[in-house]
Amino acid sequence: MKKPILLFVHGFRGNHLGLQDTISYLKTKGYDCYSPDIPPAFNTKREKLPELSEYTADGYAKWLADYILEQKLDRPILIGHSMGSIICAAAAEKYPELINEKIFFLSPICVTPPKFICHLAPLTSILPTKMISYITTKYLLVPKDKQTFREVLKITEKCAEKFTSKKDSGRAAKFSISYAISDFNFDKKSVFIAGEKDRLNSKKQIKTVAKKFKSTPTFLKNSGHLINYECPVILAEEIEKNL
Repeated sequence: MKKPILLFVHGFRGNHLGLQDTISYLKTKGYDCYSPDIPPAFNTKREKLPELSEYTADGYAKWLADYILEQKLDRPILIGHSMGSIICAAAAEKYPELINEKIFFLSPICVTPPKFICHLAPLTSILPTKMISYITTKYLLVPKDKQTFREVLKITEKCAEKFTSKKDSGRAAKFSISYAISDFNFDKKSVFIAGEKDRLNSKKQIKTVAKKFKSTPTFLKNSGHLINYECPVILAEEIEKNL
């Protein structure tokens, strides 16, 4: 039986590097994986990518739909992390015929993020990139050992260097705090996977929204919002188990 195509959609201030370890594991299991750099991330992989019309739910949904069509992907399974979960939810509502009946939400943005993030997000177009990377990584990362923090911060800074512009980063920041999965309606077999100590959405909030989509979330131990960095292989195994 032919395995489904997996289309990963990374989060805010990231690019394809953020999900690299999880994707590498799934590739060893025979899955064909796609992970484009989502605007405002610069096209570091030099793929043929669509133009983003506007930093809105409709704009991002169309961007993803155009990518699927241009790459000639046969109804891929969408796997969105953080802000990527919002984009996947928007695409599932607007273009259900283009994607698989199963959809994954990793570290899902189920409701509006905490005030701390809402106040910080607009500053991404003003404050130095390294300062924003440090603050957000410090807040979102659960493992507190210095080595893990340095490694994650290094990747985060590398991703943040590749934005089309500070202005675009600000637009994406506004998008990331303006929508949540709960804003959309779609009929897909939804899989929710989150860290048990996620600071953006609580376990209660995630359970409530997952229930709306007839799903029971899985919570990964000793991890927070950055499960893609904190436990990439465990995350990959959980995805594979639900495929």
